[in-house]
Amino acid sequence: MSMTMPTSAAPPASAVGRSRASRSLRVRVLRFLGGLLVALLIGVLSATAFSAVMRSQVRTLPSVTGTSIVGRSEIALTDTSRPDPFATDGHPRELSVWIWYPAVPGSSGAPAPYIPAAWADLVDNEGMFSQDLRALRAHSIADAPLDGSPPVVVLLPGLGQPVASYTALAEDLASHGYAVIGVNPTGSIAVVFPDGHVAPATAAGNVSGVDVASWYVSAERVTNVWADDAAFVVRTLSASPPRIGALDFDHVAYLGHSLGGAASFESCRQDARCAAAVDLDGTLWTQVRHTGLKEPSLAIRAAPKDPCDAFCVAANADFATVDAIGDSTQVSVAGSQHMNFSDMGLMWRPLAYLVSLGSIDEKRMTEITRSLVLSFLDEHVRDAPPGTFAAKASSYMEVR
Repeated sequence: MSMTMPTSAAPPASAVGRSRASRSLRVRVLRFLGGLLVALLIGVLSATAFSAVMRSQVRTLPSVTGTSIVGRSEIALTDTSRPDPFATDGHPRELSVWIWYPAVPGSSGAPAPYIPAAWADLVDNEGMFSQDLRALRAHSIADAPLDGSPPVVVLLPGLGQPVASYTALAEDLASHGYAVIGVNPTGSIAVVFPDGHVAPATAAGNVSGVDVASWYVSAERVTNVWADDAAFVVRTLSASPPRIGALDFDHVAYLGHSLGGAASFESCRQDARCAAAVDLDGTLWTQVRHTGLKEPSLAIRAAPKDPCDAFCVAANADFATVDAIGDSTQVSVAGSQHMNFSDMGLMWRPLAYLVSLGSIDEKRMTEITRSLVLSFLDEHVRDAPPGTFAAKASSYMEVR
């Protein structure tokens, strides 16, 4: 009697089909993901290569509009009477000062770099997607001979910025006969001195806060130090002229952006020689927001925020107080944001357009800022005819 061993039943055809379809789907998914990964890698490499080219591309700042050749000199000053309030070791306050000025007609010499290499290493901290500052070209001649004794404009930068970030504006003012003294705020940024030593940024030199009230307290403290810096520079250079020659401190103007704008108003409030103050989109933090200014003041603000946040509401109230007390002029520039008042928009900074720069064309913004500041200073420092600034402001449809 023979026996037949049982055998496994063959899987149904439908089950085989599902298994093959599942394997085919997995293969397609893996191929898609692999292709996507390759495409992303190619995209990243292409963007990196493109940015490397754009970052290192030579860019030249807009030409100056005045007739004077521009010189630039760098000096270091030490306030031996004042321990550095942003340091902990008690050493005296040191300041790196840049001066743009009208040079003797026909002057020639080595061009002053937009920013020295040692500075660029510290300032250029945004990596591949930011301008290589060594590739920027300005219009100044290093240490050219000074022409005459030009009136002084003290320039104070925004928080986190060196004075080099306002070269386009400073050079243009110098080409129209002003000496622009830029004060780098030691401790609020890392500063490179002419002898090569570096003073690092410190926590005490910067602003922080969890709400409007605490931010105002911190910002007032830093702004007052910057105003003290400006006062020291003016006292020192008026008593002991810089190596380029004597400057005219009889009618000093103060000009600043952001926190430097607040410091320009405060410096003017404290200086009996102040002829005018200009604030480029800076909120007022110090005593001047309560007292206003006797001297003519100009606030050029970015396009109004919509909606107006708590900081905006506080700033508007303070500017209304200043406007009610003294000879105050306030305008805004349509399409601008906070950093449009610096050189940032003239550089390769694609990410800045997402958060820091407005829709206005930056060359147009540079033209407007230069013209408004120059006409205001001419009217109040050089006694240009009344209405000089108003006429210039009315010529720009973006100015409100």
